[in-house]
Amino acid sequence: MNTLRKIYFICPNNKFAAGGVKHIYHQVAMLKAQGYHAVVLHKKHRKKENWFNLEVPIAYSPYLFKQIKYNYRKQKITVFKRILLFLLKKVSYNLEPESILVIPEIYGPDIHHVEPEIEKVIFNQNCYYTFDHFPLERQSETNPYQSQKTLATIVASDNAKKYLEYTFPNLPVYKIRLGVDPDLFSYSGHKKKQICYMPRKLKEDVAQVINILRIHGVDRSWKFVSIENKSETEVGLIMKESMLFLSFNHREGFGLPPMEAMAAGCYVIGYPGQGGEEYFNNSYSSPIKDGNILDFVKEIERIIHLYEIDPKDIINKGKMASDFIHNKYSFENEKEDVGNVWKKILAEKKS
Repeated sequence: MNTLRKIYFICPNNKFAAGGVKHIYHQVAMLKAQGYHAVVLHKKHRKKENWFNLEVPIAYSPYLFKQIKYNYRKQKITVFKRILLFLLKKVSYNLEPESILVIPEIYGPDIHHVEPEIEKVIFNQNCYYTFDHFPLERQSETNPYQSQKTLATIVASDNAKKYLEYTFPNLPVYKIRLGVDPDLFSYSGHKKKQICYMPRKLKEDVAQVINILRIHGVDRSWKFVSIENKSETEVGLIMKESMLFLSFNHREGFGLPPMEAMAAGCYVIGYPGQGGEEYFNNSYSSPIKDGNILDFVKEIERIIHLYEIDPKDIINKGKMASDFIHNKYSFENEKEDVGNVWKKILAEKKS
């Protein structure tokens, strides 16, 4: 196994907490701990994510990100743009020819044309974004998943693995179990009559569910808390004190928030969103069919009613959910998977 090859993870900057970015950082940290030369690659100098605390090696390449932008928007490279690229390259980190570039799935159908001589791995955290911006008329041209320079793709759920293995049968697809932070999202049985949710996705569904509940007169002793523009620490604290979490997962490759809420002892109600089906379970949560607003509302009302009759029953189900999540989705399991996957990728390359 060659652990000397540098592995660069292209990583966007987000002002809000984003699971995809967080697990790029986690994978780099875990590879580094196992002796790999892994680095997060950001666009702007001195920029790093500050909504969670994790120290990893970081390099900067405004040149690479400008290439990605021009490529993604299919912009013609004018003389001015060539000069700009030339100047940006002067202040950017130089990628070694023998390095590996790890690319999120979000950068479009022609990302393999950026730094075309460098081998790539696609870190696909949401398989349902795979074909975003792919033109329907394209038939025979290669895409990032069929390029000879693409070594493999890494996913985070059984659902995504099946999707990509079926779609690209000649490409190795490896799954890693994503870990949940046991300090930030530890179990708490000291719950408030509080319902938390994240409104960033499916805002229309969020509005319908919350407003119908209010019109139906949910007991005013129950408080609704929107988790938005919060640090990871703040998210963990809100989940630990909330009895219920509403999941608005939408065609997710995995879907971290419901998993983290379960880890913190919340009873979770809502959409598994495809990828979340592997951790939603009727024994300790209430999965709702995507888009079924009335079933969603009625189930919240039912669980609130049960809680008012016997709080211990719902609290105990939150404990069941937390135990399951911490056992299956631990940092130890993620670290083991990350190590095994990269051993396979590099071994296949060597052979």
